Amino acid sequence: MRSLLTILLLLALVCSGCIKPPPEDTTATSTTRPDGTTEAQRPPEYRFPLHADALTLDPAHVTDTVSDTVTRRIFSTLVKFAPDGTVVPDLAESWTISADGLSYEFKLREGVTFHNGEPLTAADVLYSYKRLVTPEIHSERANLLYFVEGARDFFEGNAEDVSGITADGDYIVRLQLMAPYAPFLKVLCMSNFGVVCPSVAEADQDGFAGHPVGSGPFVFNSWLRNERIIVTANADYFGGRPKLDRVIFMVFDDEKTRFENFKSGALEHCDIPPSQIEEVRSDPELNKLIKGEPAMDMYCYGFNCEQPPFKDNAALRKALNYAVDKENIVKTIWGGLVTEQKTYVPEGMFYFWADAPGYPYDPEKAKELLVQAGYPEGQGLPELVLNIDTPLTNKLAAQAVQEDLRRIGVNVKLEVIDWGTFLPKVYAGESLFFQNTWLGDYPDPDTWLYQLLHSDNFGSAGNITRWSNSEFDSLVGMAQVELDETRRADLYHKAEQIAWEEAPWLLLFWKNSATLVQPYVRDLTITKMDRTPQLNNAPLEKVYFED
Repeated sequence: MRSLLTILLLLALVCSGCIKPPPEDTTATSTTRPDGTTEAQRPPEYRFPLHADALTLDPAHVTDTVSDTVTRRIFSTLVKFAPDGTVVPDLAESWTISADGLSYEFKLREGVTFHNGEPLTAADVLYSYKRLVTPEIHSERANLLYFVEGARDFFEGNAEDVSGITADGDYIVRLQLMAPYAPFLKVLCMSNFGVVCPSVAEADQDGFAGHPVGSGPFVFNSWLRNERIIVTANADYFGGRPKLDRVIFMVFDDEKTRFENFKSGALEHCDIPPSQIEEVRSDPELNKLIKGEPAMDMYCYGFNCEQPPFKDNAALRKALNYAVDKENIVKTIWGGLVTEQKTYVPEGMFYFWADAPGYPYDPEKAKELLVQAGYPEGQGLPELVLNIDTPLTNKLAAQAVQEDLRRIGVNVKLEVIDWGTFLPKVYAGESLFFQNTWLGDYPDPDTWLYQLLHSDNFGSAGNITRWSNSEFDSLVGMAQVELDETRRADLYHKAEQIAWEEAPWLLLFWKNSATLVQPYVRDLTITKMDRTPQLNNAPLEKVYFED
């Protein structure tokens, strides 16, 4: 029944220009009714909305959540996250870690094949990991392997091989670290460690992002840029064939369009536009379709700390923080579906600064700090250009910030650019004041304080503000090699206090993964590490439909 109604709705809405239908399905089947007549049915396909197109499907180059959500379905990693954030087997059926935290040994599953039928062995894991630090690949995430013996030297051209990545036969992978790295096992769950098929990657390194071959639950089928990406069920998946025949990742850059498509039955899930929160809450049918929980998903603004006027001017950066009424944005724009950001590390891990002061709304304090910064009442401060990407919600939040800053004498001009243009511009350090979003790559403070704020990681590696503080770097570095969580938490707290005092970000809010999910969708588990509508970590291979 759902299939028939959906087809009728699609036809009606296509005529009115409201939606983009999925491509024609040529594999439709039919079922026989009790009266002997037949009813056409489409196979189980999941229509998955994205707010922008993926930038790449090559694990070595994934830095954004849109690319990540598609890539995760195509590639397998040695280990992965369970919905509760614990690390569980994927390609590795078991592993051992030495008492000193330096040696990791993984036993691979036997009989795993790539999507093209080639067997997957330890040699392919070695190839994929070394590829991350191969200079010619220019991976934005090479730094993730710097704790591995010889990896950094290899990346910088000072070694002919990575001595810390070895194999013993076809099914044992060994990784040797130079020093203990407490979050290392969690880091290996990132999609950047997806195991690629060497024969395909070697044949076309530059083009691999457009025709990826992995061993994950879904097989790459096609990519129509800025329209859709189609993946199909991997019948030979070692975890069991997915119940979905295919997933159609459909690009809708307008949040209201996604919402209308969901209501029409043309999408299996969607995010909730802030402008529609009241409608969803007041509609008992829609309200009961909400799934999700508070997420490790940040939305704030970054200051380019290498360029004036923000360079060496913490007073100015703090002034802008105190000038913004975050509670107004949380309540008025987001209808309470987000939480005011008071910290640089989100809640939900072994460390959290529970009584952090944040930067409460205090225009008078902001004005005092402007005087300290050398710009009394904003005099002498040039107009600031704030770069954001296209979703309407981002523009509404930016307009609220723009108005709050105007009230203390700071003029801001909004520049809205698409995601594919926005990200390279920010990575290159060409933006002065910009949207800064981050979904935790792994549930550990390291992904926030090291990846986003350590001076090792300027640009595409994560530190897009280019803020640097040697004491902060030292504390975070010590926390990485400390295996005791109590001592690690103390080091992170000291580091975060430095970040708070220096204010490299304009803190705004933490998002909730609140997602509308159709009632017939079963086993879609939305986690604290999911951003909606991307749902990066939701195990899509377990999803099925039940009318």
